[in-house]
Amino acid sequence: MRRRSFLTGLTALAANLPAAGRASERVRTVALLIGLPIDHPVVRLRVGMLREQLALRGWEEGRNLRLRIRPNGFDESMLVEAARELVREAPDVIVAGSSAEAVAALSATKTIPVLFGTASDPVGSGFVRSLDRPDNNATGFSNNDPSMSGKWVELLTEIAPATRRMGLIYNPATAAAGGSTYVAQMRAAAAERGVAIVDCPLSSQAQIEPAIAKLAEDIGTGLMFPPDSFTYRFASVCAGAAARHRLPAIYVFDIFVSAGGLMSYTGGRDESSELIASYVDLILRGADVAELPVQFSRSFELVINERAATELGLTLPTSLRVRATRIVS
Repeated sequence: MRRRSFLTGLTALAANLPAAGRASERVRTVALLIGLPIDHPVVRLRVGMLREQLALRGWEEGRNLRLRIRPNGFDESMLVEAARELVREAPDVIVAGSSAEAVAALSATKTIPVLFGTASDPVGSGFVRSLDRPDNNATGFSNNDPSMSGKWVELLTEIAPATRRMGLIYNPATAAAGGSTYVAQMRAAAAERGVAIVDCPLSSQAQIEPAIAKLAEDIGTGLMFPPDSFTYRFASVCAGAAARHRLPAIYVFDIFVSAGGLMSYTGGRDESSELIASYVDLILRGADVAELPVQFSRSFELVINERAATELGLTLPTSLRVRATRIVS
């Protein structure tokens, strides 16, 4: 019902705004702030999907639209300056790839609309005042809410029932709300299952392996990697260390599973391109970003690496096998 109501609301709002052709007396500029290299597969996919969705709504490059793409090659320290460069160009809308890019964009402007593509905990991060009515210059899409913490604990203990404690690996400088909301909710969810949470904040790549090695000293330890552009950047390092030290781990993004990780559970990301394009369209046609509610995933993806499970001595239960979106063998 929520999805149907949202689409109905968008349709009603769009009907009261000028069509793309009439609204675009000048070429409109949409800036993309991305904390990944331009040739990264995820960047190519998401940018391509956004172009396609915008074209379906009447916004075409070379006619009435200019896309200004500012990739950042994984250097978080340069995100703020990259955002300032985009703001100086006065785009009509800034699309921020994730929480880290949204922080940078919102530090650079309080007036240009900012749409976050995969932000986690947008209220806790200070991006919006409330989910239903952002009430400032940002809104967008969230596919990993802290309320999913219970599901992450459930899935890891289901595939690795001997788990009695979970190390939470993240970088406070790049995780949503410094990781605080996730830590609190993970503790509460884990306590209900008799699992202790070990808080493991990191600040550099060099700390990943030693931190995981230290956690592996205690039997019955598992790992959880909450949404964080830092660990995403070093997905292969994180997954490799977990495998070497024989620790079962659950991740938010399937890039970790592709790198050899055990399993991932996340909200559907493909939905974000359609939503962001819809919001870009509405804003370019005159809608107020402060009145566009934050939207969440309507579907979820469970990806399991059966080979990784076997190497850890774990048996994939039928209950997980039938629920998995994809099993990597």
